[in-house]
Amino acid sequence: MLEEIKRLLKHATIYGLGNVLGKVVGFVMIPFYTHYLKPADYGTLELLDLSLTLTTLILTMWLNASLVRHYNDFADRRNQNEAVSTILIFAFAVGVIVTCAGIRFARPLAALILNDSDLYRYVVLESWAFLLSTLNVVCISYLRARQRSSLVVGTGLVSLFLSLLLNIYFIAILHIGVLGVLYSNLISSVLITLPLTVQTIRQVQLRFSLQKLRGIISFGTPLIITSAAAFTLNFSDRFFLRHFSTISDVGLYALGYKFGFMLSLLVVQPFDMIWQARIYEIAKQENVGPTFARLFEYYCFVLAATGLALSICIKEILSVLTTPEFHMAYRVVPVVALAYVFQGANRFFLAGAYIAKKTMPLGPVGLISASTNIGLNLLLIPRFGMMGAAWATAISFCIMSALSYAVSQRVFPIPYVFSRVTGAICLAVLIYLLSNVLALTSVSLQVVVKLTLLAAFPAVLFSVGFFNKDEVARSKGVTQAILRRYGLLRPAVPE
Repeated sequence: MLEEIKRLLKHATIYGLGNVLGKVVGFVMIPFYTHYLKPADYGTLELLDLSLTLTTLILTMWLNASLVRHYNDFADRRNQNEAVSTILIFAFAVGVIVTCAGIRFARPLAALILNDSDLYRYVVLESWAFLLSTLNVVCISYLRARQRSSLVVGTGLVSLFLSLLLNIYFIAILHIGVLGVLYSNLISSVLITLPLTVQTIRQVQLRFSLQKLRGIISFGTPLIITSAAAFTLNFSDRFFLRHFSTISDVGLYALGYKFGFMLSLLVVQPFDMIWQARIYEIAKQENVGPTFARLFEYYCFVLAATGLALSICIKEILSVLTTPEFHMAYRVVPVVALAYVFQGANRFFLAGAYIAKKTMPLGPVGLISASTNIGLNLLLIPRFGMMGAAWATAISFCIMSALSYAVSQRVFPIPYVFSRVTGAICLAVLIYLLSNVLALTSVSLQVVVKLTLLAAFPAVLFSVGFFNKDEVARSKGVTQAILRRYGLLRPAVPE
């Protein structure tokens, strides 16, 4: 059990550090972006990015889980390489078709997405970006299947820094605003994706298997629905906000959502990137059920602690990083963070369906969750604006998580103990509410109080026995050994 936690923690930490470094750089750049871009520009970029994300999720993102699953189906390198090569060829073909269609219908698409057909150049650039993203998805998934977490993170960071340098040039020097951001992303994608693709082809060789493609599509087709549902739950509220409000409100909500989404970037995504590769090996071990259940409890603790930290500190963070017109974005952050606690649980529950290769029932789960989200958006956004959008997201993710749990339990039962997890989440909510009640005029005193409340979260859980004492003692010993190894702790002196 402890060895599995250490292995998951190692890779998840690498992925998480990559996301942290990326976000640190991104947050440092927020004053730059808010100086040169207006909320309306943020809204335009958000709608363009969401349109690209939706197309990618529906047409190619499902290949991610399918590649990792089929790579682990084979023990010999030849069949593994053939599966990867087949997916790469298929993804490239889809990318070419969609890119040509996007360029051909750029004007009507610009009118549909941005209400302005004269902005068709934005759609053309995003179409080329889609072709590169189809190749990038396969190459990165191949590295994840091989558990090459350091290389995945390194590639992402290089791409990030290239984009930032180009953004500074196009936005601050050439002053071309939204167009500059799109140019930056496209150029950095070319410089990263093409070498990755060449390297992947060299390693797997180009071979195509129609039989493997049938298996890949059979496994992945239901995930198209879940991908579309995930997009609906994550991002459809922007389009409803655009319809019922203004594009400036979309930009304000997008900024607040970005901070709430940090829970996904810091915890859910790093964990999921190694989790999808590890679940098949854990499933072959003894005591599979208790192992999964205990990992889930620790995972939810990390989710709740991170969400609490984001929610408590967000008002002070925004007051430092942004101009006053963006400060009200803090209101949506706690609700969005809660939504991603539910999303993290949902990603964990999917393990059972993946292991049993029973992905077909996940399609209805996605349809129900997406329909619920659309209904809640229509009901709540006209009345409550961006807060209605945030709550629609949280409720929808909660429903999706419950449905995924029910489906997975039918095909791969796991003895979860939800009373412990529910208690941890409720404690986090209680501490957050308490931090709002204790409003102080002194900023420094306010920070001290909030940090004290944050530290109380694990302390209270420890006092009520949430953590297993044996696991805590062994983890402490491992931590001390690591610190001694790197000279951060003095060696123990024998008595």
